[in-house]
Amino acid sequence: MENSGVLKEISQWSIEAKDEDNAVYFFHFSDVSDIENGRKNYVIGRKGTGKTAIAEYLHNESRYNKFTRLLSFKNFPFNSLYKYADNDYNRPNQFITLWIYVIYHYICSMLAENQRVYSKVDFDLRKSFDFDIKGALVRSVKKITARGYNVNLAGFGGGIQCSTEDGEFDYVKANEAMREFILSVADDSEYYVIFDELDEDYRDVLNPDRKDSYFELLISLFKAVQIIRSDFSSQGINLRPVIFLRDDIFDLCRDVDRNKWLDRAITLNWNERKLRELINFRLSRAIKKITEKEVEISAAWDHVFGVRNTRFRRKGSVDTFTFLTSRTFLRPRDVISHIRECANVALFNEHLKIDNIDIKGAGAAHSAYMRREVVDELFPVIEDVSEILGVLSKIRKPIFTRKEFNDRYREYLNQNSNSKRILSESQILKILFHFNVIGNITSGNHRVFAYESETKVMNMDENMCVHNGLIHSLDIV
Repeated sequence: MENSGVLKEISQWSIEAKDEDNAVYFFHFSDVSDIENGRKNYVIGRKGTGKTAIAEYLHNESRYNKFTRLLSFKNFPFNSLYKYADNDYNRPNQFITLWIYVIYHYICSMLAENQRVYSKVDFDLRKSFDFDIKGALVRSVKKITARGYNVNLAGFGGGIQCSTEDGEFDYVKANEAMREFILSVADDSEYYVIFDELDEDYRDVLNPDRKDSYFELLISLFKAVQIIRSDFSSQGINLRPVIFLRDDIFDLCRDVDRNKWLDRAITLNWNERKLRELINFRLSRAIKKITEKEVEISAAWDHVFGVRNTRFRRKGSVDTFTFLTSRTFLRPRDVISHIRECANVALFNEHLKIDNIDIKGAGAAHSAYMRREVVDELFPVIEDVSEILGVLSKIRKPIFTRKEFNDRYREYLNQNSNSKRILSESQILKILFHFNVIGNITSGNHRVFAYESETKVMNMDENMCVHNGLIHSLDIV
C-alpha cells in the first residue's frame, strides 16, 4: 500500500511553482547557491525552466537574518512607468533612476522589519515606508511615484524633504537620501529584492523594436541592479536584487554592458542528464514524504518505475526516461507533468509501479497538456492558434515539406476569407518554430527544435517535423 500512496503523491505534483511545496520538492543546485552568496544577480531561461521556482524558494526560505520582497510583474502596466524617464541619462538608460528608487524603497521596507535596525532609528521607520508591500505591485509603485509623495526620513540625519517646490518629485535627491540612510543603518543581514515575470505580456517575438520603451526599461533595470550590487557589496552590505527573465527577451536587450550581465547571470539550460537528476530527487522526496523512509536518490527510480526501457514504435526500445523527455520541451514542468500522468494511469490500473502500459496510457493526457501549453503561449501572438494547429493536423504527417504546409495554410485562409490575418506562411512557420511546435529535419535526419538550437533560427529549406509531444493531440498518425 505504501507504493500506491507514493503514486498518489506523484499524481498530485504541481506544475505551478507558486503551488509547489518548496520545502519538500525544491531542487537546490549549485547555481542557486551563487545567488544566495551574492555572486549572481540575473537568472535567464525559457518559460517553464524553473525561474519562478527559484524566485519562490528565495522568497520563502526562512532565516532570522534574511529579508525578501518578491515583485511579480505579471499583468503589470509597463506603460505607467514610461513617464518617469530621467532625461539626464541617454537612451536606453533613462529609467535607471526610477529603478534605483523602487529598489531602495523595498530595501527600506525590509529594514523596517528588522528589529535590530528598527531599534536604533529614532523615528517610526515602519510608518515612513508604509506602502502596500504585500498587496498589488501596481498599487505600491503607483503610491511611491505619486505626485507630491515624500520619502520621510525626517527623524534621521537632520530632516530630508524630497519634493521640489513645484510639486514634482526629485528622484535623484530621494535616492541620495535613501542610499545614505541604508549605508548608515544596514546590518549584516541579507536583503533580496526579486523581480519576476517581467516578460509575461511581451508579444512581439518576431519583429521586436529594440528601441521600444519596454526594452529600455529592462536595460535600465539590469544597470540599476549592477550599480546597487557593486556599490553596496564594496561596503560589505548584503543587498541582493535579482532579476528573472526569459532568455529570448534577454537576447533582444542590446547594450554595451550585456557581457557584464552575462558574467553575473545564471542560464537555465536543462538537458536529459540534469532533468534525470531533478526527477530522481523529486521521486526520493515523494517516497520519504509518504513512507518516512530515506531512499538513495540514485535508487528512487526503481521504487516508482517497474521498467527502464520502453518500446519506441517499431524501432525497438529506448531508455524509459529518454522516451519520456522526447515528448517534452526539455523543461522541468513538462517532465513533471508527464510523470504525473503516468502515475495517474498506474493508479487507475491498480499497479504498484509504473510500467509500459501506464506510460502508453498516459500519452493522450500528456499530449493534451503539451497542446494547452502551446495554446497558452501562442495565443497572445496569434489569436487563432487552435485553427493554425488544425492546419498541421490536416497535413496528417509528422514530417512535412514547406509546400505541404503552404497548401494547407492557404486552404485555411480561403475558407476564412473574413479573417483579418496578415501573417504570411513563412511568418507562421517561424512562430511555430519559435514556440517549439515544429522543428527542422537536418540532412542527417536529426530533429532540431528552437530549445536545443544555439541560433534559434528556422531553416526554411529543410523539411519540418511536428514535436513528438504534440502528435497525439493533433491526431497525426
